[in-house]
Amino acid sequence: MNKSAKTYTYRGGEKVALEKSPDQMVVRALPASLDDAAIASSEQVSSASTRINTRGADLDALMERSRVVAPTHHAYYEADSGSEFLITDRIFVTFKEALSDQDVDALAGHYALVKVATYSDRDYLFQLTNHTGMNPVKLVVKLTEEEPLIEAAEHDLNQRMSAEQFSVPTDPDYSRQWHLHTHLNDPDFDVRSSALCENSWSLLDGFGSEEVVIAVSDDGCKLDHHDFDSPDKFASWGYFRGSRLVNPMDIDADPRQMYKAGSNHGTSCCGVIGGEIDSVLTVGAAAGCQLLPIQWESSGPSLFISDSKLLTTLNYIADKADVMSNSWGGVPTSVWALPVINRIKSLALTGGRRGKGIVFLWAAGNENCLINHTANQDVPYDHGVDVQGGALVWVGVNTTRVFRNNLVGIPGVMHVAALASTARRSHYSNYGPGIGVCAPSSNSHAYYRMTVRGLGITTTTGESGNVTNSFGGTSSATPLVAGVAALTISSNPNLSALEVISILKQTASKDLNFSDYPRTPPASFDADTGWDVSPVAPFNNGAFIDNGDAEGSWSPWFGHGRVDANAAVAEALSRRQPVGNKVFKASSEPNKSIPDNNIRGIKDKIDCTKVFGLSAITVSVDISHTYIGDLRVSLISPSGSVVPLHDRTGGSANDLQVDFDISSVPGLLALTGEPVKGEWALHVQDLALADRGRLKGWSLDISGQKDTSVVVEDSPGMGIPDNRDAGIERTLSVSKAGLLDSIEVELDITHTYIGDLVVELISPSSTSVLLHNRTGGSANNIIKTYSLINTTALQVFMGETVKGAWKLKVSDHAGVDQGKLNRWALKIVLIT
Repeated sequence: MNKSAKTYTYRGGEKVALEKSPDQMVVRALPASLDDAAIASSEQVSSASTRINTRGADLDALMERSRVVAPTHHAYYEADSGSEFLITDRIFVTFKEALSDQDVDALAGHYALVKVATYSDRDYLFQLTNHTGMNPVKLVVKLTEEEPLIEAAEHDLNQRMSAEQFSVPTDPDYSRQWHLHTHLNDPDFDVRSSALCENSWSLLDGFGSEEVVIAVSDDGCKLDHHDFDSPDKFASWGYFRGSRLVNPMDIDADPRQMYKAGSNHGTSCCGVIGGEIDSVLTVGAAAGCQLLPIQWESSGPSLFISDSKLLTTLNYIADKADVMSNSWGGVPTSVWALPVINRIKSLALTGGRRGKGIVFLWAAGNENCLINHTANQDVPYDHGVDVQGGALVWVGVNTTRVFRNNLVGIPGVMHVAALASTARRSHYSNYGPGIGVCAPSSNSHAYYRMTVRGLGITTTTGESGNVTNSFGGTSSATPLVAGVAALTISSNPNLSALEVISILKQTASKDLNFSDYPRTPPASFDADTGWDVSPVAPFNNGAFIDNGDAEGSWSPWFGHGRVDANAAVAEALSRRQPVGNKVFKASSEPNKSIPDNNIRGIKDKIDCTKVFGLSAITVSVDISHTYIGDLRVSLISPSGSVVPLHDRTGGSANDLQVDFDISSVPGLLALTGEPVKGEWALHVQDLALADRGRLKGWSLDISGQKDTSVVVEDSPGMGIPDNRDAGIERTLSVSKAGLLDSIEVELDITHTYIGDLVVELISPSSTSVLLHNRTGGSANNIIKTYSLINTTALQVFMGETVKGAWKLKVSDHAGVDQGKLNRWALKIVLIT
């Protein structure tokens, strides 16, 4: 296809330069209905339109013949990006003010238009006719530039979008869960405090793998809560009665015993981790993962835990969990027996469901004190109040200089501090040596005497209403980090527990509010408040310092920073990429001036002649500019994918000399697997007045591997027998020999109640994996791609021979609802 004949139109209120193809046209008809000897090839580009390729010499005659059959016009492309611009014979018109029906009809008659739809008293959709006398591109320009009554005219554009399975949860309380997203509009919410879980779900294209299990030891969990009621939400559970841990395998086990009225702490912790996305109530950080709650015996806020009971719990979860969340602890002393310490050390290295270690997380505590340090002055370690007759009574703080916690420093164990919604340290949060990361939670004054700003956490509770808006403390921060750890493992099941903790630390955000709180003021009942020395020196400043830690700088208030789900998942995904056996490196030094305040900007190109699929990329940019907040810098791949690298950040800083890679720009992950051959472009735009600059140079460093993939598919359109265990079986044959490195299974099943279905994949070696096992309840249809990211059970195929017959079995196990298998496909990558 050759592009020529430049013109322009309007889109979104801006002028858009177009190129008209000399050998293509678009007709409002489907390919099957088009039959003309001049048609070289055709492609469906909308639900009712086809783009046709022909010889340039035949185009005009073919368009004339086509107009007799259906509306026909030239094919257009955006001049800047080369993206297709699929106009139709319909245009939108927005009038400057509301007009009478007669005036609207008069304009339509003048241009021979038919009014198709009315959206408001100013917005209309019109269709062109054979009498309009001009094509839609020219008409939009004429109406926009020459009609005084019209504010804007633009095309009803056809757009071909990639299908994305991820969508924002619609659970009614999700909008209040600021710790997961940045949408909340509240004066007490600073977006820097959010863990950005929503962003990570988009990157992961899901909410965590059901193969990943998080153990939660606390005061129990309401198993029949509406946010946990899918059939496979709990991998297991257990509750203590004396020294005995009762679990579902015991004949006298009673799941109702996992919750007792008034003990809601564990239910809330489970909700923070794994509240289901089902349009009911709240959402958890790792909503797609499984939970394994363990109930300690308790009385009020006190949990009754002994060394032997903790050992019993560790042994029970040893081969069942990937992460363990513990929202409990003690100060100033928390010292466990050596058998406990040794078991945790062992499980952190080689335990867990995957044999790669368990990630152990502990709450740092809420006493505004140290957790593991010897101070040179007395430090308060409690709240100084007591409950007497239902009221808080000041009794004075207890102090000490020695704080001991022998879980600190164990590889695979991390303590979590709390961050307020204002991006400040939660006043009550413990601090100092031993803090690994912080996570969003509530805020309150540790001594109940001052107002401090901050929102509570919205999550599950066993109480009436099933939702609380006031959960908090490091008790809430810890399960949130557990959820992020689960998402990280879902992204890359090959990570060890130590690698997961390292990623959480390395990717944590350090863009926080370092403001300190004033000292506790005197009161009539406590005139001398000199006891308030916390945070005590040298930990009375939250700034990040280089203390030699391999994971980067550290803050005594925030640890390595605020847990960042999006960055952690991006890093985990990047580590899944194989080490490239092919490399392309090139640079360009255009030294071009960047037009000031010009959306067109400049483009510079690097041509790649190598042939392989991309697995990793680094883009190095050298731009001199006196206000980099004016700049937008984007990378355009040979396939037309556009990835923003820098988008008007940095304010008044000078010059942009940066290396962009997958860890700093997760959007580059979208290029994974794309062919590298072709023209790469760097698009630099200056979008504000005054300051100017130059693109001095840029370079590409791309690595990847030759394509060793095998793709086979089957589209049977076969009905699935209702309520028959035998179901249907289909076979795909792979003729290529080799061993499996990775696999994706595309599935398209129409069904009105997917909770009836079991879907099983069987390899040529007779290894079986359940892709879907009667989950999803009354939801419609299974249209999904199963991969090693979202279905870790597929790892069992790794290393197997791929040659032979692959079988898919689909069966319906309940009456009434029916469906059919439309299509299934395998994409297998061989070990090289």
